[in-house]
Amino acid sequence: MDKWLLDIYRRKEEALTELVEEYAFPLRRFLLGMVRNEEDAKELTQETFLRFIAHPQRFLDKTQMKKYLFQIAHNLAITKVTSAPSRKEELTDEFNERAKNESATSLLLMEEKRRNVLELLQKLPPQQRRVVILRNWEDMTFKEIAQVLSISEGAVKAHYFFALRKLKEEIEKKGMKEAINE
Repeated sequence: MDKWLLDIYRRKEEALTELVEEYAFPLRRFLLGMVRNEEDAKELTQETFLRFIAHPQRFLDKTQMKKYLFQIAHNLAITKVTSAPSRKEELTDEFNERAKNESATSLLLMEEKRRNVLELLQKLPPQQRRVVILRNWEDMTFKEIAQVLSISEGAVKAHYFFALRKLKEEIEKKGMKEAINE
């Protein structure tokens, strides 16, 4: 077993800090796609780490641990979404930080593209949206996504296929192809 994983199980502060630094942004981005609210996404990211630390599993490698973290986050988000009214999406702090050094024109184009992509994603059914986010932003395999979402690999592939088809239709319908590809 990897020393870093062993240190996490032993709850060593340095290893836990590394864990948070490595997975906080991807988890928060995934959760933001589900709950559509920056503050809720941050709160759920923290809760994900607290639950993980409270009940650490024995993993042979980081890939299994990553899937477990995303499963926790997914379950927390489902609970949040089904128990609270939907809220309007807020701009992410990450975008604002990266954008500080860009020209005004470039910033406007980036923001427009980001809004277009988020708008398209929000039109997808929740399960399709989750699959697209995990596949394209978290670089998970279909098998890993199936484990995170507790569905079959075939179902993941079907959700992905139909999501891409719907996204393509929406892009063509709205004439957004240039705005997305720029």
